[in-house]
Amino acid sequence: MQLDYLTGIRGNGALTYTGPSRLVRICRFDPEEAAALMQAVQELAEGKRELLWLEDLPFIQSNGYSLAMQRSLHDEGLVTTDERVFSFRFTEKSYHRIVQAMAPLCHEGSHGNVWLTVEHADPALLFSTGGSW
Repeated sequence: MQLDYLTGIRGNGALTYTGPSRLVRICRFDPEEAAALMQAVQELAEGKRELLWLEDLPFIQSNGYSLAMQRSLHDEGLVTTDERVFSFRFTEKSYHRIVQAMAPLCHEGSHGNVWLTVEHADPALLFSTGGSW
């Protein structure tokens, strides 16, 4: 499983692209890795943990980036101050929704992607089997 940060992705003018200009991407994973990440996020939703650093999971290649998922009293989204360390702050209810969104990509033969933030958030968080969106 790979953690990337992409910026300047508005396109070259040949296509009309209305997605985010910056995104953090969790990609290139197998079903076991996806299920393990989903389980860790489920623990956030259930209050078994308050904080999850993705790069602490043994199957994550962070590529120099850090992503902390945190429980929050309010949905704050994905924030960063230096474009290297990102904080993903959502409520218990939103983490339950995120777990449900991740579930279809945790099965053998699954392909595709799901936005874990609203698609037009900037930066946005993408969960993608192959990296595309």
